[in-house]
Amino acid sequence: MPRSGHDGEGAGTIEGREIITMTPRWLREAGRLAAEHGRTRTASAVERLAAGRERQSWRVAVVGAAGAGKSTLVYRLLGRDPLPGMELVEAPWDPAGPPSEAVTDTDAVLLAMPATGVWGAAQSRLVEDAVAAHVTSLAVVVTMLDRLGAAERGRVLTYINARVGRVVLLSGPGPTADDPARTALRSYLVDSAPAADRARLRARRIAAQVADQCTAMATSATETIADARRVHSGQTRDPDARTPEDRRRDSVRARLSARQLALIGRVGDQLRTERTATLSRLETAMSQANNPRSWWRVDLPGLLRAELAAAAERTETLIRATVTDDLTWLESELDSTPWRPAEPSLRVEEAHPLAEIVASGPGERVPIPHPGDSVGTLAATVEQATTLLINRTWTLLAATYEPLFTDLATKQAESATARATSHQDNDRVDWHRLARAATALAGAINAALRSA
Repeated sequence: MPRSGHDGEGAGTIEGREIITMTPRWLREAGRLAAEHGRTRTASAVERLAAGRERQSWRVAVVGAAGAGKSTLVYRLLGRDPLPGMELVEAPWDPAGPPSEAVTDTDAVLLAMPATGVWGAAQSRLVEDAVAAHVTSLAVVVTMLDRLGAAERGRVLTYINARVGRVVLLSGPGPTADDPARTALRSYLVDSAPAADRARLRARRIAAQVADQCTAMATSATETIADARRVHSGQTRDPDARTPEDRRRDSVRARLSARQLALIGRVGDQLRTERTATLSRLETAMSQANNPRSWWRVDLPGLLRAELAAAAERTETLIRATVTDDLTWLESELDSTPWRPAEPSLRVEEAHPLAEIVASGPGERVPIPHPGDSVGTLAATVEQATTLLINRTWTLLAATYEPLFTDLATKQAESATARATSHQDNDRVDWHRLARAATALAGAINAALRSA
């Protein structure tokens, strides 16, 4: 980014002042266009840009995952020696969560990357987001280097440097005021945004973001015009065509189904393992009985009931943990709160003639016959009782997951209704005017930025 001149009235100084002067007008024009054409999200974004323009201090967002050393970095950088006119703020960021706004309302970004961590796709996306947000300066600061030996520090810095591309890579500062890394990092912050240039640099960033918002409005308007032309010319869309939102929800539904099937598989494996272990223990107990016939009628019922109750308890634990994980996953995929079923319950209770399987959801209590009523083998008796438990568990899983699929379908239908209403509102929007005006404003801003 070219610097403005500091001597007299150079061309750079004049052009820089023009950007500062024009930015408020561009903000007003973009906000008016968005408001007049019902682009509420764009209008809100422009309002945030306008509010950021009035901020007095130069904001540097220190971004990093939890435990990356952000607080230590800020403390060691500033300590009792603040940087005039500059504020360092810790910006929350969850690498595994939805896209963050940590880089959208700031002048500069320091990405704290622990030397003990691994550079991954989340860090790369954050760097791309910062570049797309036109932040004035962006640097990756490697923290916690003091936890490594000298040779390992060099390898870590080389590894990260190969992945950050043209972004500045800096070592995290040590605890002393005269630490070279601290001095270098403070110098970087000051040199990348000298106090005399900050108004111009911020105006450039905001203007570039306004241009991006205008380009997005123009693109949306152009796509809407093209859709209308297809309809009026008699061209019909593929009836099976899905909107991106529909495809996303279809994908979520398919993956939720896969997760349900995976749970069914794990539960089936666990119950079959329980059946084998139960049969083995009961066969051992029967072989040690003095009177097998008496053991069959007197001891076996209680032993079998206890085995089934323990198997049901372990199965319930597995189901509850997995359903909780699936609900957390579903909420992150939808960026909204999914329907939450009651906690699944599976128990084997004592009842006449032997026991009953009791589970949450639809269905009656399932009785387990007394082994004394059976003329089969011990293996057949265990097989029969375990099969009843397995079948009741399948009913429980279906009852637990079915409302989730119903909720997904309901939300998709509501989304379609909202889109239909939006299309009706769109019919009242002059899309040609919006496309022309937004394109012209974006072009004017970008031309001014190129010449400055």
